[in-house]
This record gives sequence, C-alpha cells and structure tokens, in this order.
Amino acid sequence: MIHNKKNINHIRENIPSKYRDFSIKKIESEASNRTFFRLEKDGSSFICMESQKEKENYKKYLLIYFFLSSINISIPKIYEANDKKYIVIMEDFGKLRFDKILSKYKLKNLLNKAVKSLVILKNELEFENNHKLLRYNFNIFKTEISEFIEFYYPYFFHKKIDKTLEDDFYLIWEKVYKSINFDFTNFVHKDYELGNLLYLPHKKKHLKCGIIDYQNAFWGDSSWDLFSLLENPRILFDNSYNDYFIKFYFNNTNQNSSIREFEEKYHILNCSRQTRLMGRWIKLFKKFNQSYYLEFIPSTKKRLLHSLKKINNDKMNVLYSKIIKNN
Repeated sequence: MIHNKKNINHIRENIPSKYRDFSIKKIESEASNRTFFRLEKDGSSFICMESQKEKENYKKYLLIYFFLSSINISIPKIYEANDKKYIVIMEDFGKLRFDKILSKYKLKNLLNKAVKSLVILKNELEFENNHKLLRYNFNIFKTEISEFIEFYYPYFFHKKIDKTLEDDFYLIWEKVYKSINFDFTNFVHKDYELGNLLYLPHKKKHLKCGIIDYQNAFWGDSSWDLFSLLENPRILFDNSYNDYFIKFYFNNTNQNSSIREFEEKYHILNCSRQTRLMGRWIKLFKKFNQSYYLEFIPSTKKRLLHSLKKINNDKMNVLYSKIIKNN
C-alpha cells in the first residue's frame, strides 16, 4: 500500500499540471515494467502510462501510434507525451475488456469486430523499412521456441532434456520452418488477444473494438494476429468459429497464397507460439511466484495439439509425443 502511494505521488508530481488535481488510481498490469494509472475528475477520465523501465518500448509505442492513427481502427488518442519522463497521457477506453465481458456479449460478435479491424490493418498498412519495426526471422523463431526447452521440459520431467532429443527438436522445427514460404512483410500487433481489446459501445461497427498495447509490433506473417486472437490459451473458448473467421479474414485481405497455404502457415506458427507459451507459463510462474500461470498450461496444450494435428507432420507428432508430459 505504501509503495502504491509512492507511485501515485510520483505520477502526480510528473504529469502536466492540469491533471494534478485529478484522482489517481493505479491499474494492475501483468508481467510489465510499465505502470498504468487512471486519472479522473468531474466525469473526465484519462490513462497515464509511465515507462521509465521500458524506455525503448516508450519510443516504439509513439512510433507505432503515429502510423496506426492514420488508418480506420480504434486506438487510444494520445494527448500528452513527455520524452524526458517517459510519460504518456491518453484516451481512456474504459474497462470493458473483451476477456471480461464474454458472459454479457456474444463471442462471435466480439470476434467479428476484432477480425474486421485485422482486415483493415492487413490491407492498409504496407511494409516500409523506415518504420524501424523488427522483421521476424528464424533466429527470433528459434529463441522463442527455446523457452519450451529451457523451462517447460525440466519443470515437468524433472531433468534437463537429453542432448539428442534437444537436437531433434531444433532440427525438426528448422526443417518445418524452411519448408514454408513465409512473407514477413505484414504488420503484426503481436499480442492481439482478448485482454488487449476493449469494447467501445458508443462507436460503430468494427470501431467498437479498441486496440491497446501495440508497442511490441513487428513485421511478420499475416496470420499471426489472427491465431493470437482465435487460439487464445488464457481462455479456452469454443473454437467452432475459428474456421469461419480464418476464411473470412483470408477472403477479405490481400493474400499472395492459397487458402490451404495460409492455413498451413497459421497452424505452424500457432504451434510454435503455443510451444513457446508452454515454457513461458513456467518462466512467469517462477519469476513472479504466481501459480495461476500454471492454470494456462492445459488450454495451451490443447491449442498446441490441435494445430499439430492440422500440420499432420509425422516427425513433429513423434517429437511431441516425447516432449509433452501426459498429465
């Protein structure tokens, strides 16, 4: 409580003077070094983001904001940005996070608005090196799936992975990766999940989907944000809509591949992502001593095995039968 009060006092001293008589409440955020606060007064509300511990992400956030704000999607408007104190004052999109309102709103309707926003992101943002966004590549891919080897396997098998099995893991994944003609020239939010989407009832059509936390964006495959949304392991919602939205997205975006090739990329990259997350949940559990991260493992495993079945690669199937704990 004392630490929280110090944070609020720090923010009050460093935000523009016109906001200093606002009430300030800290907003809880997971696994982030950024701190968020809600500023409220006389019916007005703003969000303050302080990024002293994530200075590079502060710069990326502003960089991405300026070109996302030029297209027809909903992102919070920035009112103030202090480059010396790494503080941003922005529009408050409220508290109706998609993952918190599933009992009140139809899942298909929420997904529809989210996917339509993805269609606009795909069709209106063209690849440009001068945006200075990272471009996905095999080295990044290998680093990500390594979290499985480093954290998941030793935690559940109570030992380090055998060197031969580890080599097989990387070799099989490398062959699968290199067998696909990926196109890493598409804007990827990276964390396009229900928890980063907010429902805006006062807006129209797809603009009801408010998009936040885009500072980790990169250039990658056009399927990435779609499987981040539809294959969300934090919430194992019914995936009966997945095929519909995959086809809807494909048919309404500019694609350089067939639907079969698109789905293959979707499931291969989703399989790798879920593989990484199997390790990431253990990593976060150990880092923050929060056991609830372990609760996501069964749903992550289910998402992983579903995409693994779609890939239908014998060597991958044999590999995962050895490295996934059956419990």
